[in-house]
Parts: sequence; structure tokens; C-alpha cells
Amino acid sequence: MAQLPARTRAPPELRCRRSGPASGRSADPGRPVHNGRVTSPTSSAPGRSQPAGGEAPSSSAPAAARPPTAAEIGWIATIAVVKATIVALAVDAFVNSESPRFRGKAMRVRAIGYTGALLVVPAAWRMRGRAAPYPRVLDLAVALPLLADAAGNAVGIYDRAHVDDAIHFANGALLTAVVGALVTPRARTSWEAAGAATAVGVAAAAGWEILEWTAAKLGARGMALSYDDTMADLIETSAGAVLGGLVTLLRHPARLRQVPGRDGDPVLRAGSDDA
Repeated sequence: MAQLPARTRAPPELRCRRSGPASGRSADPGRPVHNGRVTSPTSSAPGRSQPAGGEAPSSSAPAAARPPTAAEIGWIATIAVVKATIVALAVDAFVNSESPRFRGKAMRVRAIGYTGALLVVPAAWRMRGRAAPYPRVLDLAVALPLLADAAGNAVGIYDRAHVDDAIHFANGALLTAVVGALVTPRARTSWEAAGAATAVGVAAAAGWEILEWTAAKLGARGMALSYDDTMADLIETSAGAVLGGLVTLLRHPARLRQVPGRDGDPVLRAGSDDA
């Protein structure tokens, strides 16, 4: 009787490779199988490197800082040039306050006010925790009227007829329009944004006149302040603020039908009934 050949046993590696793909399961149900290989539940996915120490990569790692865009560089350069010019004009006004072109304008007080006002927006942004992006538009809106006043006094443009009136009007319109652009995305209606921006412009006009009056009371000589001059400046700047408020209101004509108030207000109910 012929003897059957003994069945050879495959090596352990081959047995594992054969049984893996065929069944798709491992002997231990708690250990997954990947491509015929029994893997540990805590092992990383194939193709990914695991950091030393066996720790999984953290998903909260800070993202790499992206380079600034051309628009951001332009904003930064513009603000830097405007502020550097204001500081240079403030130093000139403080040092040469007794010269004929600055006489009677309380330029030392103005110079301190110029440099102090430049710090308002950066300080407010830092005090709020720097959570939001830096308000470049608002910073430039605060700096431009200061530049106009400092440069106008440096070259004596305010001594010409009606130039001072035009500057007051333009400053009020510019400040209010920029504030309106910042408030509009945060307001429910264009009417509310326009009202808030106009109020800021009028308040800024009153604040400036209060600063001039305070400087005169503290001993600033030659300012030649009078009731008529103060009231004229207030009216001109406030008129510019009204123009800036109209620009804010008409920036989005489609939103004009949205009036302030809530759905339960009597005015809104009457308007909906008439419609």
C-alpha cells in the first residue's frame, strides 16, 4: 500500500496572509484587520506618520501664518505714511508755535491732541482683546481729519477766506461716511446706521469745540474764539455730518423699505395693514 505524502505546514507568515484577505476578520474581534494585517486599535491610519511617543497629532495646532496680501500691504503703508506725516507736523507745530504762521492757534495744545488722537483706535482695539481684525478703515478715518487740520495750519491755508469753513464741512462728511460704512453691516436697517453715524459726526464736532474752549481757558493765547466762530464751526461740521449720514442711508437703496422697529410695534402693524 502506497504511503501518502505528508502534508507540509505553511510558514506562519503565509498562513496569516492567506487567512486575512479571505475572511476579512481577525481572531480577536476587538482588533481590526487592514489589508490582511491585524492592526492595533490605537495605531494610526496607513500613510500617516505618528509622532514620537505614540501620541496622536493634535487638531488644535496653530495654522501657519499666511503672508499679507497686496491690499493689506497698501492699507498698512497708507496708514503709516499718514500717521508719520501727522507726527512730523505736530513736532513742527510744537517747536515753532511762536512763529507767525502758528501764532494765535494754540498749536502746542493742538500738537498734543494730534499725537494723542492717533492712539485712540489702536488702544481701543487692544483693550478689546484684539479678537477682531484691526479696524484699518476707522483708524484712517480718525487720522485724515487730523492730517487736514495739521497741514492746513502748517501752510496757513486756514487764513484764507472760507477755507476754514470748507475744511470743517469736509471733515464732518468724511468722518460720518466712514463711520456709517463700519456701522451698516452691524445695524438692522440703513436708517439706524445713518442715524448712528450722523450722531457720531455731530458729537465729534461738539467735542472739538469743547477742546478748543478748554485750551483757551488753560491759557492758550491768541485763539480769538468767539460765540459766532464756535457756532459757525459747529453748524458747518454738523452739516457735513448730515451729508455723510445721507451717503450712509443711500448706500443700499434696497434696504430703505426696512424701517427701525420690531414686528409687534404699532407703526409696523399699521404699515402692514395698509399694505
